[in-house]
Parts: sequence; C-alpha cells; structure tokens
Amino acid sequence: MRILVLALLCAPLAAAAAPENDPFARDLLVLTDWFEGEFDNEEQRWFQADPRSNTPEDERHVRVHATHRRIDAPDFGEHVFYVEEYTENDPEQVYRQRLVIFSTGAGADDIRMQQGFFHEPERFLGAQHDPSVFDGLAEADVFFLDPCDVFWKRVADQFQGGMRPKDCVFGEGEDRRYAVHDLYLSETKYWRVDSTFLVADDSLHIGMPADEPFELRRVKRFSCGITFDPRGPETQEITDIPLHSQGGSADVTRERDGQEFTLLMRDKEYPYYSTRPDFIYFSIRRKGELASVVFTVNDPDSRSLAVNTGDLLAYCYRDGYEFRESLEELTLMDGRR
Repeated sequence: MRILVLALLCAPLAAAAAPENDPFARDLLVLTDWFEGEFDNEEQRWFQADPRSNTPEDERHVRVHATHRRIDAPDFGEHVFYVEEYTENDPEQVYRQRLVIFSTGAGADDIRMQQGFFHEPERFLGAQHDPSVFDGLAEADVFFLDPCDVFWKRVADQFQGGMRPKDCVFGEGEDRRYAVHDLYLSETKYWRVDSTFLVADDSLHIGMPADEPFELRRVKRFSCGITFDPRGPETQEITDIPLHSQGGSADVTRERDGQEFTLLMRDKEYPYYSTRPDFIYFSIRRKGELASVVFTVNDPDSRSLAVNTGDLLAYCYRDGYEFRESLEELTLMDGRR
C-alpha cells in the first residue's frame, strides 16, 4: 500500500469570507469547526488485524494520524488550516503537509476547499505545535491546484466532499492518471478515499479502492502520569505524559530496576458487542509483553481514568477541564446533579 503524493501544476489563490447573503454561511462554520482537531484510524487498523474480520494483510490500511490546526493567515482567507499527517504511529514519518482554505459565496453551489502545497515544506514541519511559524506567510510560499479543489455539501448530519470527477489529471502517456479525494466528515469521524486511477482504463494506480476509505476518528487528548511504589520509601513520579484516545501510547521507565512500561489508550466502538459496545480502554503493561492491567469505562466522554496495581498508579485527565468545578457548576440544566 503506497501513500498518494501529488505533484501538479500551480494555480492562483482565491479565497474570501462568506457574505451575509451566502446560503452556506452556517454550514461553513459547522464544517470548519468539525474539521479542526486530530484524527486517527487506529480503530480501523485494530479491526482489520483481528482474525474475525477476515481482512487479507495486503488489503489493510496503513495507520494515519492527521492534525488540522486552524491558523491566522488573513491574506489567505478567514478559514485557513495547516494539515500535517504521519503514518504508522511515528511522528517522524510525515508524508503530507497542506495549507487548506475553506470559502464560499452568494452564487456558490457548495463550499470550496483549496489545498495549498508548500514550496519548502520542511520550513513548516511540526508547525501545528507552533503556529507562529506562519507569521509572514506569503503567496510565494504556496501553490494551489484549482482542478484539484474539493467541494463540500451537507448531507443530513455530516458533510461529503470530493473533487470534480476526473478534473484532477496529471502524468504523461500510459501513466496519465486522475485523483479521487472523497471525504466524509461528521462531528466525531473523518473518512476519506485518497487514490489515483489510470485515465486509460480507470484501473487503480496508487492507494485503496474507491469503496475502501480510511476511517479516522476524532482524537481526545489527555495528560497522564504514573507513580511507582507509591507506598514505598523510593517513590518515583512521572507527570505530563501526553496521550490520545485513538491508540495513543507512551513508554516510561522505572528507575529502581530499569523496567519499561507502556501506557495505551483506545476509544473503542467494539463491533462484536451488542451491549455497551462503546468504551474507553486504558492499560499499562511491561513493554513487549501481552499481559496488561486494564481499566475500561462505558462513558466515551470520561474525563479521568486510572489503574492502580498497588506498586504503581497510572492516571489520565482529559485536556481542557479544570477538575475543580463547584457543585453549582456541575448542576445540570434541569436542576439535577
């Protein structure tokens, strides 16, 4: 399975804020709100690797982690994002960097998404962690491909996007091919087909078949910690371990004996359960071993998780919460607590 990388002709930039009489103004705000964040298809990879799925190894998707960071770039438009993606749970294996711009207008039939390609992508590597890198971003830094724009529409409670059929064409001779970039976005899921097909006979050139999308799910971020020997004379505490809910993992080392442990979190929609199939899975194990201590909770919106074995305590708290709310702040809208 190869990852698609486009190298096409340059097209001019065109982006503008939506006017007040734009019928897509509300959808534009919802779409860009859902587009922002992190996404990962670890759950899809887990299911395909399970023997019960009967998925041949050569038909399994690679693991993809995508970050969509909203940035301030007024010269390019109002809704601008930096997109960076890596494969196989390795942030060093970055294979995609894009400047993405959403726009619409009074005469538009849909919401337009332009994809900008960086002339010097290494300058912006990791910029999702430091958006100040984009201060002073100029048109000369990016080129756009009008035939390869994506057009979005709301369909019920999700958005569907895609390129115009066979518009995004490139290559020469027998290798002349067209791109298919079909996207499906909801509040919690981001699915996409990302492939090329030969113009001559519509056969698959690179990527997955058009009916086999990458199934990414929205990431929830946690800050975690672990305390070794909490009751002993040589307590060791490690804090500020970042972990995410879509197969996020981290290795830590116990100083007294050099033993390594792996923390793992999964936000699961278990396909084989008919009762309480959605749950958060949090585990700790000695690195390289299968046996682990696991904590699960059937509330996918849980803010805190913990595992206590007596000789170690591992815990995680959901980012964005203070965990010091008063009873009044925790009171529900209907007056119940």
